[in-house]
Parts: sequence; structure tokens; C-alpha cells
Amino acid sequence: MESSNELGCLSVVIPTYNERDNLEPLLRRLAVVRRAWTGDLEIVIVDDRSPDGTARQAKHLADRLDVPVRVLVRDGPRSMGRAIVAGIEQSRGHLVCVMDADLSHPPELILDLLRVLDGADGVVASRYAAGGTLDGWPRTRRIISWGATALSRPLVRTPCYDPLSGFFLFRRTSLTGLTITGIGNKPLLEILAQKPLAIHELPYEFRDRERGASKLDPRGFVGFTRLLARLSWQSIRGNSPSLARDGEAPAEAHGP
Repeated sequence: MESSNELGCLSVVIPTYNERDNLEPLLRRLAVVRRAWTGDLEIVIVDDRSPDGTARQAKHLADRLDVPVRVLVRDGPRSMGRAIVAGIEQSRGHLVCVMDADLSHPPELILDLLRVLDGADGVVASRYAAGGTLDGWPRTRRIISWGATALSRPLVRTPCYDPLSGFFLFRRTSLTGLTITGIGNKPLLEILAQKPLAIHELPYEFRDRERGASKLDPRGFVGFTRLLARLSWQSIRGNSPSLARDGEAPAEAHGP
């Protein structure tokens, strides 16, 4: 297993929209991760101009809890996927971890993602690998998720049970040369569809948010469908799906 010195700096990218109430428990738990991780760590919060004051609260808590937080506030249409892309582009770490702010992704699992990386390009926290579970989702939402995942799997170039996971960690060098647009709010699918990568999957228990409102929105499903169509077309043509930015896409809410 690689040491933290060999792995270098870790950037944790967290997109936010109206997550003020979740920030304190999230950052407290990330502070525990920071103490256990002997390498450098930065937390990059990318906020889509939350009207509840999420960005302001993040800056306040960073000072009070003594955690290394940078807060980026995006302009333009709200989009979780594009917020993630902005965070990846502006982060500084040799390793980049992406996770949600709503506590459905346990921050403590980051240490396990680092542990099992072990020479691979990345690690996916998987709801659908053997041992992974979903907690708190109604049956309809589970069916939608399973269906979307089944449609996505044939498009990836690396076998992965959960290509739509929003919780993953990659070496920055593995992302070199990839175009990640954030369309459809599924950057992991874009990454895995562009080139073969060596990844591990770590099963975990996904828990539905405890505070705040879900960001599911019909526009998110429209964006996801658009992403699937583009990736499918590229796959049929036999080309690497380099998803160039062909103008601004319609606003995409935080979706499936």
C-alpha cells in the first residue's frame, strides 16, 4: 500500500446548493479525516450561489473548526455536474475525491478509499458492488436508479457496478486528457466512458439525506438523458467520447 507521502496532497471537492445545515457535521467529520490522514489535504466547496448562505457559513466554519477549506462561488446556471468540474479544475491535490455535502456519503470512508487505491487509477464508492446497500430510498427511486445504472454500464470502458456514483477518488494524472463537461451531473460516467482505467470499487451503505431538500429535478433527468445519448453515439461511431463544450447546456439541477 502506498504511503500518504507517496500519494501527495488530497483535494476533497464538494458541490453545494442550500446545504447550510449540513456543513457543520460534515466539516467536523472531515476534520477527523484530516487528523488521520498524514498527507496534505484541502476541502474545496463549490457553491451555486445558495440563497440560504451556504458559502458564507462554510467560510465561518472553516475558521472556527480549523479545517483547510476553500470556498468557490459559481456564476451561471445551477448545475451540480459543472460545480464538480469547476472544483476539480481549481483543486491542487495529486488525488481528487468528489463527494456530496448532504451526509449520504460518509466522510470517514475517504480513508478507506485511500487505503484500497493501491496502485490503481481510482476508487469508486459503490452502492451496487457486493456488500453495498441503499438506505432510506423509496421503491420508486430505487427502480429509477437501477434502471439508469443498467443503461450506463454498457457505455463504460472499465467494468464498474456503479458508474453513476457521486462518491469517488482518482489520481489527477489519470484524468489528464479527459474532457469532463458535467452534463447530466454524472462526471464519473464521463470519466469511465473515455478511456480504460484501473479502478477498484469499495461497497458502502448509501444513506438518504437527513437534513434539507432533495435536489432531484426533471431538468436533471433531461440532462442525464442527453449525456447518455451523446455517449451512445460516440460508442456506436467507435470514437473516444471526448465531450467538447458545444455552447452552454440548459440549466441542470442536482439530479438522478
